[in-house]
Amino acid sequence: MKFSNQPLTDKELASFETGRDLAAELLQAVQEMKAGHLRVVSSPVIEARQKTGLSPLITHRSDEVV
Repeated sequence: MKFSNQPLTDKELASFETGRDLAAELLQAVQEMKAGHLRVVSSPVIEARQKTGLSPLITHRSDEVV
């Protein structure tokens, strides 16, 4: 697969989707979350939404079930 700022063509997207194992990807994501390997994503847009109250600040302990 190519890495660029350009969107995939329909053919490239179909090829990518055909080769995915969604069950394995979801299982890995759940295992990472349970292990505390969380990725925090932030951007100026998210920060502005939180400051204005459009998006809530989400904070929780890593041992809580969310």
